[in-house]
Amino acid sequence: MNLDEVVEGLHSVGPSWEKKAAAADEVGRIDAENASDIKAMGAARLLQPTDFGGAQSSIENHMRAVAVAGEYCMATSWCLAVWSAHNWMLAHMPAEGRQDIWDDPTNLVSASIVPKTKFRQQGNDVIVSGRFGFASGCDHAPWLSVGGLLPGDQPNPVICALPAEEVIIDHKSWDVIGLRGTGSKDLVIAEEVAVPARRVFRVADSASRKSPGQLDYGGPLYTCPWRTTAILVLAAPVIGAAKAAVRRFQERVDDHFLVALGATQRNDPAAGYRLAESTAEILAAELLLYDAAARLDQLGAAEEVDQLVNASIVRDCGWGVKALSTAVDRLYEASGSNAMRVDEPIQRLWRDVNAARSHAILTWDHAANIYGKALLR
Repeated sequence: MNLDEVVEGLHSVGPSWEKKAAAADEVGRIDAENASDIKAMGAARLLQPTDFGGAQSSIENHMRAVAVAGEYCMATSWCLAVWSAHNWMLAHMPAEGRQDIWDDPTNLVSASIVPKTKFRQQGNDVIVSGRFGFASGCDHAPWLSVGGLLPGDQPNPVICALPAEEVIIDHKSWDVIGLRGTGSKDLVIAEEVAVPARRVFRVADSASRKSPGQLDYGGPLYTCPWRTTAILVLAAPVIGAAKAAVRRFQERVDDHFLVALGATQRNDPAAGYRLAESTAEILAAELLLYDAAARLDQLGAAEEVDQLVNASIVRDCGWGVKALSTAVDRLYEASGSNAMRVDEPIQRLWRDVNAARSHAILTWDHAANIYGKALLR
């Protein structure tokens, strides 16, 4: 598959996703058919190695595909973003581990990779147990990855991949107000499980470009800076959701009666002003985010990572997400009391966009701090 084929497929199934978005929000997971659609068109495989049937494409192409999905259902787009990103991450693992996971190359992989839990080494195995939060799309993934820390003089984060049957999904753990449909539930490993070395990725290896996958595949895709890639890929769903909010605002202007004006919102010049400002803001953010992705792809091809350029990508990701959420806020503010109704899509889009905006690695505070330190060091 390639980007054009994936985008065509997303536009084909997107209207059905849009119809099911409210149900996903209600039950706390996307419909299984959405996951099947993604597998059938290969949308999550743009960042998967070619020797497993993936496109081994680019971060920019990932961003563009995920953004299209977000125009129809942000929860599904978010799941697509993480499934695709986890394929990129797992490509760094030893070859034998990749073969385990992609025995069926269409397998989806969900993960909770924030390294807060302490693991321990036992021979070549890593012993894992604990509770791991925010595993988006885990209901539909036959493989689940968890992140933790091994003891040592320096922090030693690792990501371990396990078959889903070795992990308990806590279905009661996901009770939130935004991105509800992502099903980002807790993964629980109650009793210690030994994960063989072939399914363990040591994150520090990627910084020196010596992970097994980097040595096997070279660049530029898998030599993109690890943490920056993990940040930027999550911004793409917000692009699509912001466009969906514009579309929904336009759809409502003939039914939204303004008492103070004595006419529908279509006759209110302020509505046009809000649309003009928000659409300009969305376009600016979209172009900046795609440019950031192109710069990230270029860093993967460079002999050495320019740390200021790297930090600028994080900066632009944070600014882009902030601008997109501001654009949606502006439209929601003028959508009236009926916009609060559960069956009104614009309130769900507003909740989902602001939930993404509050993600620890997407906040403007985080982005500005990273860039400011790099600029002033």
